[in-house]
Amino acid sequence: MKGGLHLLGVELGEIRHDLRRPAFLFGAALAYLLVFGLLYVPNIVTAVPTVILDEDNSALSRQLVRDFEASDSYQITAYVTSQEEMRACLQDKTAIAAIDIPHDFAKKAKTGSYSTVLYLTNGANIILTNITSSAAQNITEDFSNRLAAQQVALRYGLDESKIAHYIAPVAVHLRVLYNATQGYMFFFLIGLAMVAFQQGILFAVGASALYEVEHPETMQGCSVAEILLVKTVVYGTLALCSYALVIVGITQGLGIALHAPLGQLLLLASIFILAVIGFCFFFASFFPAELPFVRAAILYPVPCFIFSGYTWPIESMGANMQLAAQFFPLTHFSNTVRDLFLIGSSANYTLCLEKLAGLCLLFFLVGGWQYSRRLRRENAPHPRAVTTE
Repeated sequence: MKGGLHLLGVELGEIRHDLRRPAFLFGAALAYLLVFGLLYVPNIVTAVPTVILDEDNSALSRQLVRDFEASDSYQITAYVTSQEEMRACLQDKTAIAAIDIPHDFAKKAKTGSYSTVLYLTNGANIILTNITSSAAQNITEDFSNRLAAQQVALRYGLDESKIAHYIAPVAVHLRVLYNATQGYMFFFLIGLAMVAFQQGILFAVGASALYEVEHPETMQGCSVAEILLVKTVVYGTLALCSYALVIVGITQGLGIALHAPLGQLLLLASIFILAVIGFCFFFASFFPAELPFVRAAILYPVPCFIFSGYTWPIESMGANMQLAAQFFPLTHFSNTVRDLFLIGSSANYTLCLEKLAGLCLLFFLVGGWQYSRRLRRENAPHPRAVTTE
């Protein structure tokens, strides 16, 4: 008991003297929310720079051009006069997309032939490519249906509005659940905040774990189990408080409503925090000091985020990659947190709790054993060198 109280006093003293630890714990995720929250405030991508080449220059082609001009997805930056000029705009990135209406567009469209509009886009950024290509398909499809209805109505003297139902008898009514605008703030921001939250725990706990390695005199005969317990309680409590602030930042600062019970979110976070702390003890035990650990920990977030399946689905990864992903705590946390916020439930909630609990047990057993070996090695008496005169 006395040893635990002594370690608790030492740990709190370390935190007071090393303010980087609370800064990492409380500042990392909140900083990500602030910076990327401002970045994703528009929530959707609009006004993609686009050039138009109207080789036909007819009344019909100008009508199609006006449809593209009226779309929020495009910002028409230039009207070029040749394909070379159009491709040059794409090459120097003054435009992301280009629309080429051929010289016989109106003739073919009005005589029953098939007319093709060429759509070019810079595929280097798939987000812009997907947005603009979908918009182009919708605009041309709607234009084609209206044109067909007009021509049939004029030829046979029928009501254009009725003809339109025969021309396009099937319509798709798109209803996107839980993220109606398909905004990137709802999709991306929560995951980024969870990555930063995890990184704050790693930096703070890593600095604490390696302090005893560099200053073994602070142990004063305390057992490794007591050291692990005190550090876990202290940083687990602080991390949970930090997580509560993150929830407040997401709900009150960014206006993203939490649709699930708060208790579910906190329970998931608690087990996730323990798993990350256990992983940190294991990871930190391989480094001689805090600085090398921090250098290595900086490399961790990117592969961790990729393997988590937050952006690229785990189901689309190879079998070996799917297996590796199971050993990252974030894999069983970030997607579930997003589901709880946006949907209000997660079909894998119980399974994620079980997997995180398994990782927690694994990391504390292996990490505690490795950390114990490291501390014993540092506290072992070093033989003095024998000198001869």
